[in-house]
Amino acid sequence: MEVFLTSPWIPAEWIRAHGLEPRAIWSAPQFWSRTFPLSAGVCAFAEAAVKFSGVRSDAAVVFTTTCDQLRRGFDASLLNGGGRTNFLFNLPVVWQSPIAKELYRSELDRLGQFLLELGGHPVTPEGLRRELLRYAEIRKRLRAAAPSSSARQFAEAVASFQWEGAFSSAPAAAPGKTVSLAIVGGPFCSAHWPLLEVLEAAGGRVVLNATESGERSLCPSCEFAADNDEPFEVLLNGYFGGIVDVFPRPNTRLYTWLRPRLRSREVRGIVLWHFTGCDLWRAEAPSLREAFGLPVLLLEAEEAPGASPRAVNRLQAFVETLK
Repeated sequence: MEVFLTSPWIPAEWIRAHGLEPRAIWSAPQFWSRTFPLSAGVCAFAEAAVKFSGVRSDAAVVFTTTCDQLRRGFDASLLNGGGRTNFLFNLPVVWQSPIAKELYRSELDRLGQFLLELGGHPVTPEGLRRELLRYAEIRKRLRAAAPSSSARQFAEAVASFQWEGAFSSAPAAAPGKTVSLAIVGGPFCSAHWPLLEVLEAAGGRVVLNATESGERSLCPSCEFAADNDEPFEVLLNGYFGGIVDVFPRPNTRLYTWLRPRLRSREVRGIVLWHFTGCDLWRAEAPSLREAFGLPVLLLEAEEAPGASPRAVNRLQAFVETLK
């Protein structure tokens, strides 16, 4: 059975160790296949997740509490009959407290029980260890390839990993003088990848994809320090300690992670990618400008797939100002 995840901070290894198939929902081919008429102030991503869960009654969808939109999306999915196959994972907002880590532990246990009810099998330490080692190796290879990869191919490689749990290589970017850019924000779905090509056509190149579906999603580091390490504890520490996002308070880990990558890749401008109604990312624009001293362009994801004329014009103008 397929289990679709709405956040990279839900361990795919935990689901696979139960004998089920974890999938990043934004990588689903039919997730963004048509225009979604937005309700006033509703995030297009959250609305797409709700509608997807209604269409895929043969699969499960795991929502999270990272934002009010997804939390309300879970409630809406229950009204659509998703009570048995949908799950709400409570991600702790305050991460510096020992209680927060115990909350994450209890949510993993609760998710495990849900997976058993779906038809999964009990987890064995050997099986979980095997999945942790395999996923850790793929993440390591993708992180190593990120700085030099073509932006589009790297996005495809990460999507393949989040869909199949497999590694696919990302070819190096073509040589040439370009304006180095970072894109930071929420999920960057395949329907929006044409924007990467718009930037390249304008003379820019995304050297850091720090969206929720990009390089930032590869942060969990589930490494075994010794052979006798308990696999569940490695999973818990790796994921709880690897949440690099805007919603935790404080969100200093996000800035700590961004700083050396922006500097080493000589980024000259940031595209702040956000969905309608996402106050968390919108509010971060002044802090990003102040922290890194870089121009920031707020780019709102539109409900229609592809690159709209308005988005194309704004991206072209942004790159032009940085030349």
